[in-house]
Amino acid sequence: MDAARQALKDKADTALEAFCAVLAGLYPDGQYFRVDTRGIFDTHGRRAEGPYRQGESRFPSRLVFDWPLDRLPKRVTRPHLGKHADSRKRTLGGLLRQIQRAGVEIPYGSIGRHYVQRLAIR
Repeated sequence: MDAARQALKDKADTALEAFCAVLAGLYPDGQYFRVDTRGIFDTHGRRAEGPYRQGESRFPSRLVFDWPLDRLPKRVTRPHLGKHADSRKRTLGGLLRQIQRAGVEIPYGSIGRHYVQRLAIR
C-alpha cells in the first residue's frame, strides 16, 4: 500500500508541474498562483490578467479555472497535458483538486504582504 501511495504522489508531482507550466503559458507576466483565490500574481503582489484583446483579458483568472480544457489554446495545453487537452469535461480547477487529493503539499509563501498557499509558476 505504501508503494502505491508513493507512486500516486510521484504522478501528482508531475501533474503539478504540468499545471504550473500551463499557467505559465497562459499568463506570461504571472509569477505566482494563489490557491485559495485562484489568482495569478506578479512578483510585486499585483494581479496578472494575462494577454488582452480589445480591452478585455483573454483568460480572466476568475473564470479560466472552470472552463473546459478544450477551450484553452492548444499550443499551451497540448505539450503538458497530452490527450487531456481536448477534454470537454476536465477543467484546470478539477486538475488542481485531483492533485491536492493525491496528497501533494502546496507550500506557503508571501505574495505582496499576504502569506498564503502559493505555487511559483516561473
